[in-house]
Amino acid sequence: MKKVLIIQNILPHYRKDFFDRLKNELTTHNIELEFLHGIAHGTTALKKDECKIEWAHIIKNRYLKIGKKELIWQPILKYLNDKDLVIVEAANLNISNYILLITRYFSKYKLAAWGHGRNFKEAEDSISNRFKYLFINKFDWWFAYTKGVKDLLITKGVNENKITDVQNAIETTNLSKFYSEISEVEIIELKNELGIKGSKTAIFCGGMYANKRLDFLLETCLRVKKEIPEFHMIFVGAGLESHKIQEASKKNNWIHYVGPKFSKDRVKYFKISSIQLMPGIVGLGILDSFALETPIVTTTFPYHSPEIEYLENGINGFKTNNNLTEYSDTIIDILNNERHLDIIQNCRSSAKKYSIDNMVNNFKIGILNCLNG
Repeated sequence: MKKVLIIQNILPHYRKDFFDRLKNELTTHNIELEFLHGIAHGTTALKKDECKIEWAHIIKNRYLKIGKKELIWQPILKYLNDKDLVIVEAANLNISNYILLITRYFSKYKLAAWGHGRNFKEAEDSISNRFKYLFINKFDWWFAYTKGVKDLLITKGVNENKITDVQNAIETTNLSKFYSEISEVEIIELKNELGIKGSKTAIFCGGMYANKRLDFLLETCLRVKKEIPEFHMIFVGAGLESHKIQEASKKNNWIHYVGPKFSKDRVKYFKISSIQLMPGIVGLGILDSFALETPIVTTTFPYHSPEIEYLENGINGFKTNNNLTEYSDTIIDILNNERHLDIIQNCRSSAKKYSIDNMVNNFKIGILNCLNG
């Protein structure tokens, strides 16, 4: 039996289904999957989106702060002895990765990277990215988040035949099921609870930190409210900047902060919302938008995550130029003219295309190819 080890810094809720399904799939190929992860620390812990898997090993992350950067060491060496493949997050600050790059020459395991290929929150030629590129060709295999990441890796000299486009996704089948099962009575009760009338409601769901541009979004909401008196805004999530939303909700009874919600608990808020607003960084949240039939409206913000590739402007969502006036005016136009209605069918189609089933299958095929290569 072949043995594969995946190492992650933490285990967020949205990854649990993926790891459970991947483990089961690999078992049918006589491959045993082990999973190691640490616990969130500092501002990351403020998102409150971690979970546990009963078969995973929880390890204690060690942190070393140097200036504004925080290096991470994970005690992983004792788990390597019998492994055929080790898969790590391609992160500059993970000290363990550099140890693995060295020890793999004295061990039987192959070493694979899983990630973005670059830091999308910084310019492509930033010091951080240039440092990342030094090691980009040092791995035996790459599990790229998206096709765009695969294309990037190829331009940096990574062998195309050693890259798997996993088509990064989350479990959305149950979300769609929950969405369809919510009754009209539940909708009415929730709207009454929040004081919402009509359908001019938008939602934000995600981590609350600087790159989500909450100040920009709050200013947008104020502009929309002036033009659409019945407008309401729902915020789901937590993070370092959640206090901004809490303060705004205390001053405005049409701004609703409901905190972090997961699985079925958050679906009902999407059910009463027409669109999802995310002017800052867009990542896996776009899949919520597809599965819950709530088209996303974003901007040409330069630091989106790779999953922004899934957005087709005017087809399964909306993207405006990166300025407050155009963003606000677009939202007003969408809500007043119900432009989102003809987008919803395309959201349903995109939800089927970017599914966790496809991701698990892609990842499994990549592992098999790597082990047999």
